[in-house]
Amino acid sequence: MMVRRFSRAAAGSVAVIACAVLSACGATADSTPSAAGTAVPGAVKMKTLPASRLCTVLTKDVAERLVADARFTAQVGPDKGDALDVCDYAAADGKATVSLTPATRTYAGELSAAHALRTNPASAGMRDVRVETVSGLGRTAFRETAYQTQAGQQLTFVVWDSGARTWVLTFAATADTPTTPATASDDKVVRTARSITAKLPAGK
Repeated sequence: MMVRRFSRAAAGSVAVIACAVLSACGATADSTPSAAGTAVPGAVKMKTLPASRLCTVLTKDVAERLVADARFTAQVGPDKGDALDVCDYAAADGKATVSLTPATRTYAGELSAAHALRTNPASAGMRDVRVETVSGLGRTAFRETAYQTQAGQQLTFVVWDSGARTWVLTFAATADTPTTPATASDDKVVRTARSITAKLPAGK
């Protein structure tokens, strides 16, 4: 699974993302449920993970610029091993989400993947994919917008090279039909990315 797109087809769906990460939903701190819902002895132990350091950058106040009444989404993962470096918020009704994460590829790799998706959007259940250069954000940046047909979500990915790392700010909102995105210069997701980039951690 790619942290960058959360497997694209599931982008913006917190529940689906969590299940993709864990390979099991509804896991408790002591066991992983079987298909029948009973605990499996010796299964991977799960726990609620502490908030990512990125949540000191994508704070609730910042998230609410994009998602009204944004609520922090706690990550659940294996009791052992590294946690995903991601900060997520969702609307109370689950119809909008915003997340911040480092990219899993180089900036060039992210841009190449975006152009590949624009060429063949149906491969990921997308349509109306647009890739546009963004100015005034990091060393170089682009915005990718798309409509996810199965989930009925309008997606915006802002990807930028801050110098130390490549970052991705993702916004997803339920939409019955595709909407025409604002110009990149007027996009609230782009403006939010610009406002937080100086606060991002410099290390890996």
